[in-house]
Amino acid sequence: MKMKTSWLKTIASCAAAVLFLSACGEPESPAPGVEPGRVVITGNDQMLFSPTEFTVAAGSEVTLVFRNIGQMPKNVMGHNLAILTLGTDPDAFSMASQRHPDNEYIAPELEDQVLVATAVLGPGEEETLTFTAPDVAGEYPFVCSFPGHTAAGMKGIMIVE
Repeated sequence: MKMKTSWLKTIASCAAAVLFLSACGEPESPAPGVEPGRVVITGNDQMLFSPTEFTVAAGSEVTLVFRNIGQMPKNVMGHNLAILTLGTDPDAFSMASQRHPDNEYIAPELEDQVLVATAVLGPGEEETLTFTAPDVAGEYPFVCSFPGHTAAGMKGIMIVE
């Protein structure tokens, strides 16, 4: 009986040590593609962004790297990334913008609704933008305004805190 009690105490001690050490480990790392002040977002041939959400501090400097990791040609599967102003309807913005390939699929009459935007990128291309996050907290939509992409789900949210 003494040996069984000793064995149980050893297991209990080990379990407690594992829990203690895991609680004392490094803090959780940010979501993939998100570092303080730097965000990497990809777009693919399935018309999806990754990640679809990121958080920045109000008024902070943000470096955004956007990469088209798809393989399809730019003329059929190009991607841009446009972060829109607070309250902008991403679907209405994209519907109006898809008629403007000569302006990187941004409707000229709606440019005041764009905080920052990349050019339309082809496979393997990337663009880096540096901008100051808005001072007003909220959820700012971002979209790919290439025809049909927002409607297919290629959109996300920049959360400003």
